[in-house]
Amino acid sequence: MIPTALRRATLVAIALVGLALLAGFLARPLAAARVRAAARARGLAATWSRLELGWPARARIENLTLRSARGDTVLSARDVRAALRVGPLLFGRAQLASIAIERARIELPRESSVAADTLAPAEDAGPGPIAPRVRQRADALVRALLAPARTLPELHLRDVAVSRGGDERVTLSALDLEHERDAERLLAAGTLAGEPVTPFDVLLRWQHDDRLTGRAELDVPDAEPPSPTSLVVVLDGRVAQDRRAREVRIAPGTQVRIGSLTASLSGAVRAKGPRFTLRVDAPRLTAADFRQSLPAAVLGPLAGLELAGSFDWHGEVDLDLARPDSVRFRAEVVPHGLALDPAQSRPSLEALAGPFTADIHLPHDRIVQRTLSDENPHYRPLDRIAPALQNAVVTNEDGGFWRHRGFNPEAISLALAADLRAGAYKRGAGTITMQLARNLWLGHRRTLSRKAQEVALAWLLEHESGLGKERLLEIYLNIIEWGPEVHGADEAAHYYFAEDASQLTLPEALFLTIVIPSPAKWRWRLAPDGTLRPFARAQMHFIASKMAVRGWLDPAQVPPADSLRITLRGPARALLALPDTSAAPADSTVEEPI
Repeated sequence: MIPTALRRATLVAIALVGLALLAGFLARPLAAARVRAAARARGLAATWSRLELGWPARARIENLTLRSARGDTVLSARDVRAALRVGPLLFGRAQLASIAIERARIELPRESSVAADTLAPAEDAGPGPIAPRVRQRADALVRALLAPARTLPELHLRDVAVSRGGDERVTLSALDLEHERDAERLLAAGTLAGEPVTPFDVLLRWQHDDRLTGRAELDVPDAEPPSPTSLVVVLDGRVAQDRRAREVRIAPGTQVRIGSLTASLSGAVRAKGPRFTLRVDAPRLTAADFRQSLPAAVLGPLAGLELAGSFDWHGEVDLDLARPDSVRFRAEVVPHGLALDPAQSRPSLEALAGPFTADIHLPHDRIVQRTLSDENPHYRPLDRIAPALQNAVVTNEDGGFWRHRGFNPEAISLALAADLRAGAYKRGAGTITMQLARNLWLGHRRTLSRKAQEVALAWLLEHESGLGKERLLEIYLNIIEWGPEVHGADEAAHYYFAEDASQLTLPEALFLTIVIPSPAKWRWRLAPDGTLRPFARAQMHFIASKMAVRGWLDPAQVPPADSLRITLRGPARALLALPDTSAAPADSTVEEPI
């Protein structure tokens, strides 16, 4: 008798020879049909200039292009190589062993940008499910995290650019996902687009006992000693896939280190929901730790602040997409002898208590100045600004202003829920204090480091500057933009109504309030004859109603939306007759304050 092992080997050999004989006749058209079918299953059309097959199960495609149903190019690659696992192929199953892509461009779908006109839309105010596309993306993320990582095909990318809307976001000079004997290893190097471009490299190693270690380094352009010239992040912990329970868990005690800054992480991603939880605890942080660990360009204005003592930071988020209104966000700072040295700190937060000249940071890196003293004829102390305007602005911009201490976790939870339901950015959670920090020191570029600086400066303004809420609101109302070269409540009152800020009527105050989120587009709220458009009247009525709910306006004084009228009497009136080149507001719905 023929031994079983030999018989099996003979059968395999015969099968391979048979496959080789059939390859020239069948393999290429079958492979082409398989590629096109796989693309169609994802709503894409695939074309290429050349398809080659190699022994025993390899393929190469030149000039591959994938297009969406609308004809948009989703991917273009000069060279794509793939290898199949031979064993499963013998039983009619195609499993990738590796794939390599060179000189490619990937175009991500455009994000719908919905600029909040005031705060979150009224139609999103009540409970409801998340937007379908948000659920689709969340489900796709969960599927990717739960994919059998240790049996994934090896991946090799070279010279791959990822773009959105034609703007390059990431360029990968190299990315390799490889299987070692006892671990999976990911290496990546490239650049992040931005001003300026930031080079990076990443190494992650996930062992078969679930230990995950890694290191990421981002070179910070223009950074000079003694500040670090790069941002180095080190990860050490355990991440486990539980495919039976359909969960990915970050074990308690997992650590992330940036220089001498250390934080502990724990959390989970669960398919049911899907649900995402994360907890971060960072103990005994000091100003010296930040300066030694972060480049000055990342710290921004915080680099010049002198703080004694230390603080702990605790953060937690729990987001169940099946119940978006149950989202929970918590952030807490626990100070330990924390004190700001006003004499040594720059910028000087103490200087805001008296007369000063504000450098007001505007979009597109513009800066204008306004003096907050009697030297400026338009400077108005808070008691000379109409209470109706004060209350309307606080209601619309930051309903929790008088309660929170710099940032508002409750508002962040509500904003997350509203944005998930809408499937777009519809509701912000920035406080008046955060806006003040942005206008005085940071500018309007949307980067992670700027947002972190904004939150930190807002906390310091509320806790360490010695300034009261009234002074913070007074500064805010005297510097914010209300139109072309119009800053502060009194300039706005004169520009639109030829009035002093103390004499504004309720409808005038409500109109100025709805101008704040997009001052360059103020004319879109008015018809050519100067009457309010219906959506503007609805917004104004909504704000007045919320003022009454908060006890800041007699309910009997809330004007019906169809009765709201204003009359432009200032310089703005002349502009109504001129063509308006500003873009229409992305959203003109009524929105609910935080």
